[in-house]
Amino acid sequence: MASSRRGIVRHELRAGLSHVLPLLYQVLSQTTCPESVSREALKCFSSWVQFGIPMLEDEGLIKLVIQALHREELFDIAVDALVNVFLHSDTHRYPACIMKLLPLILDTESLLNRVIQENDEEKCTGLFKLLVAIGENHSRLLVENTLLQSVNKINVLQLVNLILRCNNMPGYFSVDESCSDLPFSFWYVLQDDIISADPEHFRVYSETFRPIYARLVDVFLHKVQYPPDEQYLTWGAEEKEQFRCYRQDVSDTIMYAYNILRELLLGHLCTSLSLIIADPMQQNKWQMIEAILLAVEAVADSVDVSDEQYLPQVFALLPQIPFTNLKLITTALDTVGAYAEWINCHSSVLPGVIPLLLHGIGNPEVAPSATMALKDIVSDCQLQMKQFAFQILHPCQEALLNRQLASREQIRLMVCIGRVLATLEFDDIMASLNVILTPHVQQLQSYILEPLTGQSKVGIILKLNMLAMLCASLDVNSIHSEQQSEPQLLPPSNKPQPILIVLQQLLPLLKTVVSKWPNDNDVVKAVCEVLNKSLHVLLDAAALLVGDITDLVIHTYCTVSHSSLVELTKQLLLLFAGSESHKPTMMSLFSKMTERTLSLLNQDIEHHPDITEAFMILLAQLFKKHPELLDYKHCNLTGLFQCGISALGQAETPTVRNAASFLCEFIAQRCKRTETEAVVLKQGLVLLTRLLKAIGGEASRSLMNHMSDVLFMLNKHYYDHLSSWMMEFINQDGFPSPLAAKVNKEHFTRLILKERTHKRKLQEIVTEFTLLCRGLIGTDYAAATTSICL
Repeated sequence: MASSRRGIVRHELRAGLSHVLPLLYQVLSQTTCPESVSREALKCFSSWVQFGIPMLEDEGLIKLVIQALHREELFDIAVDALVNVFLHSDTHRYPACIMKLLPLILDTESLLNRVIQENDEEKCTGLFKLLVAIGENHSRLLVENTLLQSVNKINVLQLVNLILRCNNMPGYFSVDESCSDLPFSFWYVLQDDIISADPEHFRVYSETFRPIYARLVDVFLHKVQYPPDEQYLTWGAEEKEQFRCYRQDVSDTIMYAYNILRELLLGHLCTSLSLIIADPMQQNKWQMIEAILLAVEAVADSVDVSDEQYLPQVFALLPQIPFTNLKLITTALDTVGAYAEWINCHSSVLPGVIPLLLHGIGNPEVAPSATMALKDIVSDCQLQMKQFAFQILHPCQEALLNRQLASREQIRLMVCIGRVLATLEFDDIMASLNVILTPHVQQLQSYILEPLTGQSKVGIILKLNMLAMLCASLDVNSIHSEQQSEPQLLPPSNKPQPILIVLQQLLPLLKTVVSKWPNDNDVVKAVCEVLNKSLHVLLDAAALLVGDITDLVIHTYCTVSHSSLVELTKQLLLLFAGSESHKPTMMSLFSKMTERTLSLLNQDIEHHPDITEAFMILLAQLFKKHPELLDYKHCNLTGLFQCGISALGQAETPTVRNAASFLCEFIAQRCKRTETEAVVLKQGLVLLTRLLKAIGGEASRSLMNHMSDVLFMLNKHYYDHLSSWMMEFINQDGFPSPLAAKVNKEHFTRLILKERTHKRKLQEIVTEFTLLCRGLIGTDYAAATTSICL
């Protein structure tokens, strides 16, 4: 049904409320009304509520529905109807009526007590849904009614406490009960309304709701606790996953509670933790300790890095915790990682947390959290790592040699090693690298001697990824740049980047890998990742290796083409195309890369989307930053432009986006490189045809902005020629769509040629014309999706 028609129907149905609701009132008010009739009346009421409800006139009807909650046979329908009432946007117009009806809703507390005692979860869920619907949809009204001491304030606090009971349902979520997750959104909306109030009201609201949020936190500290291990082992995978998600939702809600409680929350958690640790009788209650640490972790993003009141106490208590359970250790590690930024400002706690992290990396069951936390610490606190370097490096090396860690943990440890090594002196770095890298290089060499099997391929890619992350993280120049802001430290060393020496030694091995398995995209990609990461760190310092890396790229790409090699070529060209000493090498690289790629894509561009995309990115960046390469006499500008046009017709959005970017840069070169003008003049009509086909319906509407960008550049730099090309399009029947008449195309052309300065306006013109070509003008679908496409 069209939107205009739907609006008329909705208006008529809304007008019918004045006839339907009084009839329903008559039916439900009859004490002798049969149960079946009452049920149908409630169903009818629930359906008509969607069109609005004049609460002042029909307050009596709502009261009858509330009374129906106490009738066993009508409960389900009545509660659904009331939820629909209080969730309707019209109810915000009747705040006095909401507050008048609230006591009637609260009178269901006795019913709630009974169904909880009877363990009737279905009715519990229904009542709590009703309470949460009122609280969540009318939170601001409820908050405002707590400003003054009144009956309304008492009712509001009773409602909030009933919602709190929902969070405090007995048992473990997902196993014993499934409704304690209902109020999560309510607590967020409530705190949002409180903290967004003006300062004077905020003070009153905070004093009123602070005790409730404090109780909420205590409830959560109980509800998130794991059961005993023997009981947890009996849970199914789905129950464990639901409980994990529940704990995450609790963490988010504790973070919202922090906005109300602030330091009181940290103080409460700190006090609770210290009391448990100090009491020998409670130290074995690891679940409570774990819950407290989970809450501490939850507020990490909200706590100011300058806090010195409670967090130092928490971290001082960490070494005293009896870590008797792996779940407790995992949460402690996650907590340490979450406070990496704070620890950077309070490095005195590092001696207490680093042993915990190092103990964790050797245990495969907690290694994911341990390696993640260690990575966060050595990244955020890198300048403080020098004093702990050898304490960290040896356990990391041992953990890697044990081969018990998953691939991700091993790669993460390499990042940690690189970060820590970067803080040392050059000689210490090289000595440590020799010890750490030798086993992994030897393992890589042994893989090379074997045929490529599934297992050896996994091993090769893992070792290459580990080397890549080491190269990315071992950047001594970044350390020196940070140290220069501290005048008391020594100036940076003039020694070479250690990664340069590492890469020099690795290059022969990398060449062997790609020469032996040039057809394996994953292996070649891993090799390119090592080189890309190294170039990103070395920058100009990689000049000594340009020749060797270029040879590797050209030889491999001409054998078997991979998109990762195109990406590596882009990195090389952007770094060294501007260097006079390397310009011939870069021109040769660009020429051979272009020749090979054009040959490949001209044959079958549809089957090489990854190479097409990477090549378009390379060309766009190169034409923008190093157009001097276009002076090379063998540069096939026409072939590049034609390739861009072909890429513009592909289905993949990234490919089209980057092709459009390249074509825009190419067209804009007219004022800088006259060689490009002849190409555009010769191929301009072909390009325009491709654009109009896409606009006419061959391409997704989500790509229209990219088409309009190219059209805008043509209009800006080749206005006279575009106007003549557009005339051919106007006179071609049925192009680009049978739905576009000649008068429509003439109007579109006038608008296009007129708009040479405002890109956004041109996008709107193209959007309107593409809707016309697709027969979508005026449809609901077009209205709903146009903003997304734009």
